[in-house]
Amino acid sequence: IMDAFRGHLTDAVKTQVRKMNGDLVIIPGGMTSQLQVLDVVVNKPFKDNLCRRYTEWLLSGDPALTPSGKIQKPTVHRLCEWIFQAWDAVTAESIINGFKKCCISNASDGSEDDILWEEAGPQRESDSDSEQSEAEDICE
Repeated sequence: IMDAFRGHLTDAVKTQVRKMNGDLVIIPGGMTSQLQVLDVVVNKPFKDNLCRRYTEWLLSGDPALTPSGKIQKPTVHRLCEWIFQAWDAVTAESIINGFKKCCISNASDGSEDDILWEEAGPQRESDSDSEQSEAEDICE
């Protein structure tokens, strides 16, 4: 499952996917933030975590100033710490649930086909007609 970036549509990529007995699925433009698992459950939370750590650092009064009075950049060591901490906050469970949230399931028996996955967890579509309609719109 890839976005429509031109590099993903090359013959070399298509050939490699076929060699791996895979199916290439291209996400339509404008839908990446809803259908690409990395964007939904990894990239955004990871970046938000880094931004939060940077903001906390700025507000802590810890940053030194340059001779011209500007805030010095955080050290490479500190940035690496933030990156490791942000990555550790991404759990395997959140990635697994992300596939379901993006309407992608490994349950080949179809047992999860009627589930609409939201932030709070699964909700059966039969809970309301509007949820069923929304799930069909998102997953089609």
